[in-house]
Amino acid sequence: MADQRKVVQTNGVGEAPDHTTRAKIIEATTALLSKTCRHAVSIRDIARESGANSALVSYYFGGKEQLYGAVVAEQFAAYDREVVPFFKSEGDIRENVRAACKALAAFHKQRPFWLILYQREMTNPSACYETVIKPCINNASKQATAMVVAGIEQGVFRPGLNARFVVQSLIALVNYQFINQRILRDLQLDPVDQADQYVDFALEMVLSFIVAKH
Repeated sequence: MADQRKVVQTNGVGEAPDHTTRAKIIEATTALLSKTCRHAVSIRDIARESGANSALVSYYFGGKEQLYGAVVAEQFAAYDREVVPFFKSEGDIRENVRAACKALAAFHKQRPFWLILYQREMTNPSACYETVIKPCINNASKQATAMVVAGIEQGVFRPGLNARFVVQSLIALVNYQFINQRILRDLQLDPVDQADQYVDFALEMVLSFIVAKH
């Protein structure tokens, strides 16, 4: 009987396809992009940072723009996975709002690059804006707004509130704390080490305004 051998398709540079290598390239690119814009990052920079050769970057992603797209997709998939599920319209709405804001703060602590990426795309959008970012934020906005609308309909929040304004205020207050990390640290201002306390303060400030008075 003929000897059967397992055939491994190589990537053209002497290695079999490796998901770990791909992940390392994305991680290295993310680290580089946290310091500078995508136009200033070269394939050579990415290869050096990731420990992979330049040919592997092209093999896995096809080019720098496709690699940037993979980074954006990974970051926004994480937002969709780690933050959006907390925008709940059932149960105790006040606690849902608190949990959502705390989840957003935890997300920014874990992924500080996300806000950098988001702000860059708002001012200088790439092709990813239409294909990745806008759909993700649209879905998140709809679910967060539905949560506040549920609170209004249940009589938990004041009637006549603009739910979109409430959502925008809460998200902006939380995001602003993390956008300002560098200046807060450089000026040695207290909030830089008190993010959790700040989020609690912002939450209670907004809730004190929107909660219905019975």
